[in-house]
Amino acid sequence: MLRRFFSQAWLSFKGQQSAFSFEEILLFKVSYPLITLIFYCVLAGYSFRKSDLTHWVVGNSFLLCINTCIFSLGGTFSGERYFGRLRSIIVAPVHKISIILQKGFYPCIAAVLSVMLGFFMGSLIFGVDFTGINPGLFLLITIVAMFAATGFGMLLAVLGLITDEMNFILNLSSYVLMIFCGANFPVSQLPLAARLFSKVLPLTRSIEAANMLFDKIDSGRLTWLLIGEMGLGIVYCIIGTIIVKLVEKSAIKKAALEVF
Repeated sequence: MLRRFFSQAWLSFKGQQSAFSFEEILLFKVSYPLITLIFYCVLAGYSFRKSDLTHWVVGNSFLLCINTCIFSLGGTFSGERYFGRLRSIIVAPVHKISIILQKGFYPCIAAVLSVMLGFFMGSLIFGVDFTGINPGLFLLITIVAMFAATGFGMLLAVLGLITDEMNFILNLSSYVLMIFCGANFPVSQLPLAARLFSKVLPLTRSIEAANMLFDKIDSGRLTWLLIGEMGLGIVYCIIGTIIVKLVEKSAIKKAALEVF
């Protein structure tokens, strides 16, 4: 079972990248996110008049997963509709969530590597010292963060079955994360309603946990942040599964591929 899942995930990943040359993949997957990281860190330096950009490098390094976890996963069913495969997927005797997970497994591994690359480039460009942090703890925080972001992307993907405005939703979601998850604006400085809203977004807790590695580590607080982030990812997956089941029942009842 697992072997078939990994093989199908690998074939899906290769199929997504086969149309691009290595140079194109490198420019899109690496150069573009790093330029975005540099832009927001420089902007923060001038806006907040800070020379120590550690918090912004940390936050924007985690945001490097947006291209994969939000756009790649979130556009799953929209892409299948565009290529005319949605009918076969809907009637196939396979769980629809597994389709999203197969498409997102290897890209999410790439997202973890992108976050690490962001930390490395941040240390070179902005002089952020990462040598004193616990590498094992940093890796754990990154994996938990990518799990939550993947769950969020999976939930967005399911929305592709109930609306045809996915381009708007995906772009809006990416900017919402940039504003509310603490990457570019401290959550503590947001209005109360915005602070409460940030608690239901992925990466908010992970960014706080990662920033803690550069300061005094509160073990109890760090543990709860990771548990909360993991739990949030699980909640996203559960909600996505429920929506898929409802859409399947509605599609059978109405003899339609979508419910919009």
